[in-house]
Amino acid sequence: ARPVPQELAGMRGRPDCPHCAGAGVILDPDPMRPARVCPCTRDLRAEALTPELPGRYREASFATFWKWWSKEYATGQISRIVGGMEDLKAALAGPSDDVVAELPQRDRLEKLLAAAEKNLEHGVRPLGAEDLHTWATKGRHRFRGGWELWWIHGAVQSGKTTLAAAALRAWSERTGQAGRFVSVRTLSQQVKNTYFDTRSWQNQDFMSVRDLLDPLKNQPLLLLDEWDLLDPDSRVAAAFGELLTHRYHEGLPTLLTSVLPPEGLSQRENYAPARLGDASLLRRLEGAERVVMTPALAWWLDRL
Repeated sequence: ARPVPQELAGMRGRPDCPHCAGAGVILDPDPMRPARVCPCTRDLRAEALTPELPGRYREASFATFWKWWSKEYATGQISRIVGGMEDLKAALAGPSDDVVAELPQRDRLEKLLAAAEKNLEHGVRPLGAEDLHTWATKGRHRFRGGWELWWIHGAVQSGKTTLAAAALRAWSERTGQAGRFVSVRTLSQQVKNTYFDTRSWQNQDFMSVRDLLDPLKNQPLLLLDEWDLLDPDSRVAAAFGELLTHRYHEGLPTLLTSVLPPEGLSQRENYAPARLGDASLLRRLEGAERVVMTPALAWWLDRL
């Protein structure tokens, strides 16, 4: 058999490909001509770079999310936002002891108002969502916590997971690296089941905690959906704590969605990470960049 050049060795194509029969390489009938990569490998490479998302969120994008958000959540608050912009400006121009003047990130409110005056969409999109968009599509954002960690929180059915999935897709398209979507509810139950007798029905595949979590530790981007539904079992908490600590040390970006912000979850009696006694982990979670599923200017108006 004619040898395949070293740079093409290991190529894999589609098993049903009529041109290469899965070899990924096409040998020219003329032995003097070099082998070439089969076009079917492009399809496989594209699939490998497609983020693993549930069917419901597979087509999620920022463009479709903005339209849905404006229709479902922002329409009823536009008049309040428009009328409240002058109140926010007055508060910013007020004395130094004013409630808005003392709020952290006051400069972000000033920028938000300036942008909303040019295009109201900036004021009605979820608080922090445009920062998430800029990071996912352009790679630009300064993370105050030193780790690319996003915490997206808001009411049930407010679009948290759809927005996170859109960010995952956009990030994957920009970087050429596939991300991974994980349901915390499902995975934490699977981790818990590994502690049952392996002969029982709960763990029929005989999976260990390492089998479940090691593939996630070095994912280029990991989306942990419904973080607030993490099982309170201390062994489950330890496993997820190790996962997040590893990703922190390796500087790997992570997205979390939750109904409550980290401070709200920490007050729960059965909040799993708090039971670990790992103050560093809790600080990292509280230092995440926030996206609040409330129209940005409405969020500020609620604080007046």
